[in-house]
Amino acid sequence: MIENDPGRRYVLERLGDVYVIEGDAADTSIYGNINLREITIVIASTSKDEVNFLVLAIAKLHNVPIRIGIFRDENVAGVVSNLKLGIPVVKPAITAGVVKQIVSSITTAKKYVDLPVAEYKLYAVTVKEEDLATNMKIEELNLQEEGAYPIMIFNGKELVPATPDTTLHPGSTLFVMAQNDNFMRKIKG
Repeated sequence: MIENDPGRRYVLERLGDVYVIEGDAADTSIYGNINLREITIVIASTSKDEVNFLVLAIAKLHNVPIRIGIFRDENVAGVVSNLKLGIPVVKPAITAGVVKQIVSSITTAKKYVDLPVAEYKLYAVTVKEEDLATNMKIEELNLQEEGAYPIMIFNGKELVPATPDTTLHPGSTLFVMAQNDNFMRKIKG
């Protein structure tokens, strides 16, 4: 985290596995002092879309594997997605919860509830740009072969029904009904 405010830095430093730097995220000279190749996740969450865009671009340039940005303008978020700079989350989505969901489900399916219907569970999995399912239609994944049934998709802005012709993009969080997480290999590869 790059943070100017000393009070916020103090809180962030106590969180655990967070690298905190004093400074301004818009100051590009600060990135020369960071070994971004050792960073796993960059979350660009300033109040300025252009700064978040810049941070994601720098992170992509240094191959940071997980890049998430918060954007107010849907058009900027669309450009971020089209340029594959990272996963855009459009405000006023419930930002903290959405970012937590994306981070927790980007590498493994997150089980939400056990359902009494034939031992099915509700899983959430977020697609990232390197995944097998990126830019594929749901029907092409043949998830039903694994006993998995896509229900809904959170596209960074809204929750929509998962239809067979829905294309999965980086940042899409797919909610799936399944007995286990074996379907993950068809999404992650």
